[in-house]
Amino acid sequence: MAAFLIPAISFTCQSQDAQTDLERYRTRTDSLFQVAVDLCSIDSTSKMASSWLLKANSLSGIMDDPELKERYKSLDLHTEYALALNNVLKFDKKNEFRASTENNLAISTLDLCNLGLASLENSRKYHSKADAEQAAAYFNECLESYKSTGSSQAVVDNFWREENLDWKWVQFYKGVSERMAGNLKEAADGYGILIKLGWKEPVIFLESADLQNSNGKSEEAEKILIRGSELHPENPSIACALTKVYLKNDKLKKAQSVIKPFDRALGNNFEVAMTKALVYEKKGDLKKADVLMKAVYKADPNEVTINQIYAGYLLRKAISSDKLDAEEFSQLAYNLIDKASDLAPNNESLKVQLVEIKTRYPKVFKEDQEIVSQ
Repeated sequence: MAAFLIPAISFTCQSQDAQTDLERYRTRTDSLFQVAVDLCSIDSTSKMASSWLLKANSLSGIMDDPELKERYKSLDLHTEYALALNNVLKFDKKNEFRASTENNLAISTLDLCNLGLASLENSRKYHSKADAEQAAAYFNECLESYKSTGSSQAVVDNFWREENLDWKWVQFYKGVSERMAGNLKEAADGYGILIKLGWKEPVIFLESADLQNSNGKSEEAEKILIRGSELHPENPSIACALTKVYLKNDKLKKAQSVIKPFDRALGNNFEVAMTKALVYEKKGDLKKADVLMKAVYKADPNEVTINQIYAGYLLRKAISSDKLDAEEFSQLAYNLIDKASDLAPNNESLKVQLVEIKTRYPKVFKEDQEIVSQ
């Protein structure tokens, strides 16, 4: 029996030793971090690169250990780490720590980018303003750190290239995050920087114009989309957005001329088909508008955007119709928004639309049966 007990006793002792070593590591890391925090806040040592290097290293140790990470969960460790590294470079007048710090900062830059993308996705998924604000903060620190990566910047560029990213995309996502967080001026300024720099991705013109349009600046949105259309004359999304802005600004002939070249896509692009229907509506040709709206809805009744656009069209018809038709159109519109809300349960704006329709047309009700096209 003794022969079998010895290995077990030995294993237990090793486990206890390992546990003791881990506790010593945690205690030492915790102590070094507290020392570093003090050094970085005292006038005589706050401008020493070594103080910030100690803080960066202790933060790295904290992030590597789950228990320490939990202990400091009130701190944004990744942001603190990036700030510490940036301060090492700022105060390292003799460049003693530059090479290794730039390399660590490159890795930190990539981490901040990934954290920003994850927060932005959470913001979209849960319609969370807090996540949007966090995403904007991560992207901002990512861009600041990227500027300081020096000789290691190529590491970041190469990795981003494999992910179809670059710093301009990070700047764009920062703008998207700012907009979702309600910081509209910051978002507009960020988009404007990219446009002035000559960034030609179609999405920048669509997003920037949509922001201007939602702020009631339709003339500014028109200018942005005209520029986007000149750079991307083949892009249907830009053409549709410009057409809608022209319709909003009562420029029917220009709207017709922009969407006309995309008639060939009516059968396979719902955005083009519905935009064409809006042109027919503006012209007063409701028969053609009805045909297109119904055809698009029938082709894909589970697309949220289609339900929203079709509902908006029906509500406008309700406003200009007699009482009986208005009740029918409003009920159909209510059904469409109700269905869209079921398809996108986290979309609060759809719930608001349901309330608005019910307020204006009190007789509408939730129907269980499938919507029957008009």
